[in-house]
Amino acid sequence: MNALHARDDVTLDFLSVRIDGVRVTLVPIARDVAADILREFTAEVTRYMLPKPPDDIGQVREFIDVSRANMAAGDELVLSIRRRTTGEFLGVCGIHNRSQGDTPELGIWLKADAHGARLGREAIALLVAWAKTNLAFAYLTYPVDKANTASRRIAESLGGAVIRRARHESMSGYMLNEWVYRIDP
Repeated sequence: MNALHARDDVTLDFLSVRIDGVRVTLVPIARDVAADILREFTAEVTRYMLPKPPDDIGQVREFIDVSRANMAAGDELVLSIRRRTTGEFLGVCGIHNRSQGDTPELGIWLKADAHGARLGREAIALLVAWAKTNLAFAYLTYPVDKANTASRRIAESLGGAVIRRARHESMSGYMLNEWVYRIDP
C-alpha cells in the first residue's frame, strides 16, 4: 500500500486518532472489539459488501492486527464506531489507500441493530471532516452497492457524485452492482 498523505507535511499517528461526534466516537480498531466484530459482522450486514463474515475469532484478530500495522505505517485509518455515551460497539469505518494514490476509499459497516438511526451518516461525516482537515487528497471515493440506498444517501449527503459503475462478485457469492461516489475535499 501507499501511505495516506498528511496536509502540510505533518506526521500523523493513526493509532492515536480519536474523533468525537454528537452520538458516536471513532477510535482506532483494537483487539478489544474482536468478539463484537465476530458476532456483529453477519451475512445480513455484509449483504452489500465485498467481504464475507469471518469464520472464527482468529480471522477477526488477523484483520485487526493487519489494520493496526497498516495504520502504524500510515497506509490506512481503521476505526471502531462507538456510542459516545456508553462506549457500545456499533461498527467499523475507515479510510483506505488501496494503492489509489491521491483518491483514498471510505468504508463503513454498522451492526444490524444500529441500522436506520443515521449513525453511519454521522460516522462517515466525521471521518470526511477529519480527512479534509488532516489529509492531502484529490478526492475521496465511496463504493456502495446500488441497492444499498442507506449507504448511497450517506455519500449523497456529503455531495458525492457517481463517477464509476462496476459489477463485482462478493466473497459470499452475491453479484454487486457497485456505484463509486466521488467526495471532494
